[in-house]
Amino acid sequence: MTKEYKVIGKPTPKLDAKLRATGKAIYGHDVKLPNMLYGAILRAEHPAAEIESIDLSEARALPGVVCILTADDIDTEKMSYVRDHPVLKSDEVNSIRDEVLAVAAKTKEIAREALKLIKIKYRVKKGVFDPFEALDDDAPQINKYCPGKTNKNLARNFYYEHGNLQEQKDKSTCIVSNRYILPRVA
Repeated sequence: MTKEYKVIGKPTPKLDAKLRATGKAIYGHDVKLPNMLYGAILRAEHPAAEIESIDLSEARALPGVVCILTADDIDTEKMSYVRDHPVLKSDEVNSIRDEVLAVAAKTKEIAREALKLIKIKYRVKKGVFDPFEALDDDAPQINKYCPGKTNKNLARNFYYEHGNLQEQKDKSTCIVSNRYILPRVA
C-alpha cells in the first residue's frame, strides 16, 4: 500500500515566477536607501604571495570614499565563520579569491575606482596548485591559519564509513576509477 503524500512528489508553484518573467521582481541590487553606501572588495592579485605593503593614500583622497577597511582595522578572527580563513588577509594570500580589503563609497563606481587606486606590494611565493601535491609531506604549508591539523594543507577532514568497502569491491563486476579535474567556479 502506497501512502498518499500532500507535498512530496507534487509540483510546487513558483510564487515569484510571474514577477521574474516580467522583470518586476525586486532583487538586492534594486534596493536604494537614503545615504546608502556601496562596497567593493579588493582580492589578491597573486595566488600565493606575502603582502609587503598597502598604500591607501590615493584611494582615501578620492571624493566619495567613506571608509577603507584592512585586516588591521578589524578583529578578523571573530568576524570569520572559519578560523583558518580570516575575512580579510593581513600579511599573506593563498588564492586569487582571498579578500585583502574593503572599500565603502557613495556610489559603486567610486568604490570600484578606489580599488584601482590602491597600491599593494607583494612578494610572490611558489604556489601549490595541485591538491594531491598539497597533501605531500614536503609541500609548503599553504595556510598558516590552520596549525596543528593532521595535514598542514587540509582545511577540513570528513571521514564516513558505512559497510565493508573491500567486500563490495570483491563482489563488483566492474570498477571505474579515474581522476577528475573541474575548473574553479566563481
